[in-house]
Amino acid sequence: MKRIVKGVCSSLLVLNIAVGIAVICRVVSSIRDTGMSNTGSLKQEISKMYEERVQLMNNNDYDDHKRKGAKQPSSSVAFLNLLKPVAYFPGLEFRGHIGTTGNETPIRIWVPFVGPGRRLLYNGMRYENGSIIIPATGVYVVYSHVKFYTERNRRGDTETDFHHSIMRYNALEQTSTTALADAVSENKNDIIDGASLEYSSDIHGLLQLNAGDQLVVKVSRINPLRHDRDWHYFGVYMI
Repeated sequence: MKRIVKGVCSSLLVLNIAVGIAVICRVVSSIRDTGMSNTGSLKQEISKMYEERVQLMNNNDYDDHKRKGAKQPSSSVAFLNLLKPVAYFPGLEFRGHIGTTGNETPIRIWVPFVGPGRRLLYNGMRYENGSIIIPATGVYVVYSHVKFYTERNRRGDTETDFHHSIMRYNALEQTSTTALADAVSENKNDIIDGASLEYSSDIHGLLQLNAGDQLVVKVSRINPLRHDRDWHYFGVYMI
């Protein structure tokens, strides 16, 4: 019986090592695909955590664990966090004419990968036509920042509101709803005629999402974002 227990535990150890190696390869490969400059440091961090995990398993007396219910040592929180889906998109790519009319215009011009740190997308996250597609059911932090910029403002001009929202397509219910939203009101009192004005909008919240759900940022007008196109971002990560 003891030999059987040792054999099973040895198999579990080998399986954990194989799974861990596959996970590390996947994370490192994904980070390499993003072209991030800190790939080396992240790889070292992952390797260190994994080595500590394997060493912990090797140091455990499996016969003792069997007598206590064969409970396996728990994975560290830091290691598990490396396996969570993450997506982050900073900056917009304006090409040609961008219309200034229309309500709730989806932003579909997030900058593609052009250099280190420009985009982060791994552990199952997918990007499609401006939308982030969620790979697994869970609780996610969802956030977005945009800055509206207007020129040649004058006192007495009609004041309008800028709308900024994150829309969610529910894959299970096949419905689209506003998940998070913010509105910024113009203020043209006591300004110098001809002045430029900036209005920042931030959205941040927790959402329970399903596998296959899609998230997209929408704004009331997209042209006012053109001036500071590197100041806008959109991100999602599981907690």
